[in-house]
Amino acid sequence: MYSLTPEGILATVGMMSFSKVVHEYGHASAASHFGCRVPSMGVALLLGMPVLWTDVTDAWRLPKRSSRLTIDAAGMVAELTLAVLATFLWTMLPDGPLRSGSYLLASSAWLITLVINLNPFMRFDGYYLLSDAFDIPNMQDRAFVLARWWLREKLFGFDIAPPEIWTEKRKHFLIIYAYSIWIYRVILFTGIAWAVYYFFFKALGLALFAVEIGWFIIKPIAKELAVWRKLIADQSEPLRPRLSWVIPFLLIVLLFIPWQSHLIVPGLLQAEAEYTFYCIEAAQVEKVLVSEGDNVNAGQVLVKLASPDLNYKILAAQLKLNELTEKLGSQSLELKLARNNPKDREELQSTQAELAGLKAVKDKLTVRSTFAGRIRDISDVLRPGQWLAQNEPLGMVTNPNALVVTYVEEADLSKLQINGEGEFYPQGGDLPSFPLKIIAIDKAGTRELKVEELASKYGGEIAVRPDGEEQLIPEQGIYRVLMQAQAIESTETYTVRGRLSLSTTPESIAEKLTRLAAVAIVKESGW
Repeated sequence: MYSLTPEGILATVGMMSFSKVVHEYGHASAASHFGCRVPSMGVALLLGMPVLWTDVTDAWRLPKRSSRLTIDAAGMVAELTLAVLATFLWTMLPDGPLRSGSYLLASSAWLITLVINLNPFMRFDGYYLLSDAFDIPNMQDRAFVLARWWLREKLFGFDIAPPEIWTEKRKHFLIIYAYSIWIYRVILFTGIAWAVYYFFFKALGLALFAVEIGWFIIKPIAKELAVWRKLIADQSEPLRPRLSWVIPFLLIVLLFIPWQSHLIVPGLLQAEAEYTFYCIEAAQVEKVLVSEGDNVNAGQVLVKLASPDLNYKILAAQLKLNELTEKLGSQSLELKLARNNPKDREELQSTQAELAGLKAVKDKLTVRSTFAGRIRDISDVLRPGQWLAQNEPLGMVTNPNALVVTYVEEADLSKLQINGEGEFYPQGGDLPSFPLKIIAIDKAGTRELKVEELASKYGGEIAVRPDGEEQLIPEQGIYRVLMQAQAIESTETYTVRGRLSLSTTPESIAEKLTRLAAVAIVKESGW
């Protein structure tokens, strides 16, 4: 593709820039045609992006609405005309960057123009078309003033005269238009803030995110609240509560009432559950504590494995950690060493993380049963002294009692505990709901979703993305929770999807939002 070569990229940028110049000249030409003065054209920065502009404010003097509408639409008409010409050029030009650029103008550039410029919520062509169609000059600012007056009267009843006299239909239109713009701006600026945060490195991204939200969202709200306070202070008599206060007051109260005492999550009923335990790392069998047919409890040790190679890595990492700790402790005595302090601290953190990961792998060499059940299909090679390959299956634990598996997000994990209660509601209506008891909660996050029935790829509710090995990787951090049915038992093997209602400590919406924000900040900041 020519558009991916340096020449192609240059041609694409050139074609797009040319189309925007044609757009602005379309406005200028139409304005000149109707006798308007065009004092200037230029380039401005909009959120750091260069944007061409043309001063056609003289068009408001035109008495005919159709003339003003023609000037408003002239830029888009000019680009559409250019797209038609580019289509003919594309059919005649030989393969190369110019042909690729012509194809861009003919296929997508004009669509982008229409989508952006016909948006009536931004001060682009669509806004001026709407303003002139209703014959309301400066429509956006006048709508904002009217909407703020309407809100103040509904909330406080100041009995202040409206800023302008409108017909009822026109007044309702302008108020709805103003609130639509405000909602649109909140969504737009929040999206831009998130994009800015992810585009830059974390420290700068977090600062720019705060500036974006503070300047474009919090500042206008604070400014309006200041007006409210001044108007209330100027009242000669205390304001009486109005009925319109009830709804926002109730909403605020609901934010702080701890009424949420249940967690609703998807789950899977597994009648006769089974669990295969593996050797997660190449290791040597040290001790086998179970045999075929043994009954085991949840968390019981089944096999102890040992890995000399892993032990060596842990020892090496520990020695390196000790060396770095001593080095950092003595750096304050030597200026030259102190200059390397940030690099050494970064290496120290990396070594600490590596050591923690190695120890976590070593802990998993002590194989435990996930739930209570019976040992089945134990491996013949599972004997002391025998070497095992990585991911080699060692046996299975089966449980004839019905189990339910679910996955909860990290933010909700702290609200659950062993022996906690819940209720399972099967899909389809063939089975009645039944109570549950939590028997196991994973301490480590799930890197690969083993229960395909709960994955979004197979109609479940857990968002996953497939990797190169066709594994199901969760989009968010989730943790597995196992529950045992308290009023159902079956020897049949089947699975049923459903929803769970798990009992939790009561929590308000404000508490939940605060906790989610704290988790997000800590996770994204890398603390």
